[in-house]
Amino acid sequence: FVGNSENAVLSQVYVAMIVHLLLAYLKFRSKIGWSLQEMIQLLQLNVFKRTDLEAFFKPPGKISKIDASYPLLAMAR
Repeated sequence: FVGNSENAVLSQVYVAMIVHLLLAYLKFRSKIGWSLQEMIQLLQLNVFKRTDLEAFFKPPGKISKIDASYPLLAMAR
């Protein structure tokens, strides 16, 4: 914790509640099947990356087939 005074503790509780509500709202908006714990872990790993949160939590798109014009990728088949 940052401080032990009543004001510091209340501020930390308020911040934790706001973050929890924002993550719950993001989970609701993004329609992904992740738990809040999984979302928090993902945010912890990428906390200093500058990305749009809605794009960040969108499920990945389909992976296209490997293009034969890239010979190194074609060898990975």
